[in-house]
Amino acid sequence: MTTERVKRTFNLLREKIEVKSEEILKSEFEKMADLTIYRAVPDKAIDTGAYVTSFSIGPAGFGGGRSRSSANKPRHQDPSAMKSQSRGQLQSDIEALDFTGLLASGSVRATLRNRAPHADAVEKNHHVFATIKDITR
Repeated sequence: MTTERVKRTFNLLREKIEVKSEEILKSEFEKMADLTIYRAVPDKAIDTGAYVTSFSIGPAGFGGGRSRSSANKPRHQDPSAMKSQSRGQLQSDIEALDFTGLLASGSVRATLRNRAPHADAVEKNHHVFATIKDITR
């Protein structure tokens, strides 16, 4: 085998590994989103939908995030509809991530945030983040 053929083969293998690594990482982020919305947030924690639609996900330490207030929102919203909306928002967050950059940096950690003004009260009553920690151990 010539040196050029070896280099081409090596580059093809490297590219396949990178693509597969990105797919696996994206899948892990999606699992976290599913776990958060569909397993950790109980239906009884959803009234206006402000809390569940305030989740955001990004690379470790990212700034900002969604913050929905429940003020002036209609109450007794359908939990399934609110969870579906929130999961779609998290999917948009995931689609916007630079997985190539995350892998290249060596930091594949994520930050899951909820910046709803009443997030502390929901956590106190429903232990959402504690549940996420328990499930992911």
